[in-house]
Amino acid sequence: MQELNTLRIGDFDVEPSLNRLQNGHEMQTVEPRVMDLLMLLAESPGQVYSRDEILQRVWSETTVQDDALRRVVTLLRRVLDDDPKEPRYIETITRRGYRLVAPVSHPESKPTSSVARATPWLLGGILLLVGLSISIGWLAQRRGAASTQPDLRPLTSLSGHESDPAFSADGSRVAFIHEEDGKSALLVKGIHDGEARQILQRPSLSTPFWSPSGDRLLVVAGGDGCQILSAKVDDPSIVDSLYTCSGGERLASILQPDDETLVFIRRPARFGSPWRVHRYDLVTRESTQLTLPDEPGSGDIFLALSPDRQKVAVIRHLIAQRSKLLILDWATGAQEEIDSFPDHSWRVSWSPDAKSLVFADGTGLYRFDLERGTTQRLISSPRDLRQPSVSPVGHRVAVVDRHLRSNVMRQPNPLAGPSAEPEVIASSTRMDFLPRFGPNEDRLAFISGRTGRSEIWVTRPEGGLDRLFGLDLPNHIHAFLWSPTGDRIAVSDHYARLLIVDVATGESEAVPGSSFNGELLDWSADGSSIYGLEVTDGSPEVWKVRLDDGNRRQITRCGVEAAQESPDGRSLYVTRQHARGLWQVELEGDGRPTLLLENVVWYAWTSSDRGIYSYETAFDQPGIYFRESVVGEPVLALPLPLIKLDFSVSKDHRWLAYTEARFGDGDIILIEG
Repeated sequence: MQELNTLRIGDFDVEPSLNRLQNGHEMQTVEPRVMDLLMLLAESPGQVYSRDEILQRVWSETTVQDDALRRVVTLLRRVLDDDPKEPRYIETITRRGYRLVAPVSHPESKPTSSVARATPWLLGGILLLVGLSISIGWLAQRRGAASTQPDLRPLTSLSGHESDPAFSADGSRVAFIHEEDGKSALLVKGIHDGEARQILQRPSLSTPFWSPSGDRLLVVAGGDGCQILSAKVDDPSIVDSLYTCSGGERLASILQPDDETLVFIRRPARFGSPWRVHRYDLVTRESTQLTLPDEPGSGDIFLALSPDRQKVAVIRHLIAQRSKLLILDWATGAQEEIDSFPDHSWRVSWSPDAKSLVFADGTGLYRFDLERGTTQRLISSPRDLRQPSVSPVGHRVAVVDRHLRSNVMRQPNPLAGPSAEPEVIASSTRMDFLPRFGPNEDRLAFISGRTGRSEIWVTRPEGGLDRLFGLDLPNHIHAFLWSPTGDRIAVSDHYARLLIVDVATGESEAVPGSSFNGELLDWSADGSSIYGLEVTDGSPEVWKVRLDDGNRRQITRCGVEAAQESPDGRSLYVTRQHARGLWQVELEGDGRPTLLLENVVWYAWTSSDRGIYSYETAFDQPGIYFRESVVGEPVLALPLPLIKLDFSVSKDHRWLAYTEARFGDGDIILIEG
């Protein structure tokens, strides 16, 4: 398939390298397969491409059935707003295949983007530089003015952290959670009022939701004996308990579709159990489970109710920091899975017309069209924007501006030499995470969103940082691994591809036939293969993929969470999804595990020729511990608080690296227009 930089197909400006199409002021991002199909048909407009030829060229690295092609054709037609009965772009030729009937041209220069840019704003005395690039789509179209920029202003500027905004039905007020000095409070503020009013205070509050009548606010009160509380907005002294946890269960996101029903997320106390959606009858006090996640991961973690209160958007967390979208009819329990939803979003809010969902990923604000299955960027920002809430009326969005300081730290290993203070290797207001020492100890790589892209940065031996490799959003780097020789880095991305990046040039190449819908785990010691997690028959299992030909072989059959090759190269050390402990699986065996160490729960761990390092919280002091042998006694190497933590140990054991994330004050910004 020939490489095309920018071209025009019918009314669309197409950028194949970014998987992006633009029609006037509307910009849409599509799946790579959709773009590959469009580019194939655009090679020879009017030529009929048979189904076999399309399958061979678009899916060259794998074998699929005709329904995969039909799905991609359907998605492409949605993006192009094309009617198969009266096609203007993609015509079906009965019993033969498809052809492109729209004109194709190749502009000499890249079409000028209709991205509007906003000037910096000084918000509430805090210098908030929001470099806006507005795709004038949903926000601008709501006002009918393609060139209109939205207004941004601080809705809250309290000392401490504000989160979880929720608009009232008339759009005039926003409920939110305020945290400061270990205290948590539920507050309400009018969008034009100067002061916020406290409704409720408890040790831990989250996810407020307005009752159908609008006179009460529901909120989850966490901690021991968690509850769902209902407080009267105009008389905060009136507080009722609608539901109380039992048996060590936990609650998360809540909704109230009508006066007699709650919908919430519940997790039982059993080890490894996923979060599930439940419907609770306030009259009979009976609970009905609506979902039973069968994919490996944390389960259902967030709910959003449609404006007509008939449907619930459910975000389901999967392994390897991925997520998926379900649309649930709360009354019947009927479910629809949306395949094309970006898998890195953990919170969404419905648009007033219920045709799209709005989400933020820390780099900007996005709109996902439910009918077309496409994603459109609305706002880009160097700030860490999260938790959007769309007003039912008034063309407003409230979004949390997290004041984040993320540091990648390097510290001498106290077990290998004298103790010393940690050194900040990299620092930004975006999340820098997953630090990994190279095999030569002189370079440290990590994932960063500091430029608004998803990138891998690498330290220089003489000091400083280099940007090695990056992906355009909404594609994300999920994980990476240094090769044993340090000349290559393996990367898994949002589309479950396995890419091999040349460290010297930054150029990447996809491994043929590889697809990991889970996590990258380890290189083989000889550098010829990669171990990765793939969901197999509903269970996350380790597969070994050869890099030269993409040949794949299943290694485990026991439900794996993480794995690394043993120093002798004959087996894997694994931790399992629903069973505590460290286990061993022989590479040439039947895939069944042997228990090595009982009853351990490790958030992160790494094996080496000298022993195993693990991050543990079961002891009085949480931190990184070391065992000289698999079954040895744990020794505290470095005390660390329970934070977003993934650590690395240099090959010579002299250095430890970890991520330190500090959240300062967080404010809620109101976007109007």
